[in-house]
Amino acid sequence: MFHMGKCPACSKMITHINIEPVEVRQGINAVYNGVSYQCPFCKAVLGAAIDPLALKADTVKQILEGIRKTGR
Repeated sequence: MFHMGKCPACSKMITHINIEPVEVRQGINAVYNGVSYQCPFCKAVLGAAIDPLALKADTVKQILEGIRKTGR
């Protein structure tokens, strides 16, 4: 199934999106790697989320650091 929606800002049909890195902040201390989803024509932000690939890499890194600290 192929879905084509219109950009709410420029009304062009969107067949693909651009992804740009952004910081996602929660409060004053928590900062995560995120992505914004943008219209390829006018660059309007269509949405944003925590970057799932960066989250996975950070989780693996923290687990490995924890294992090294305990000597297992």
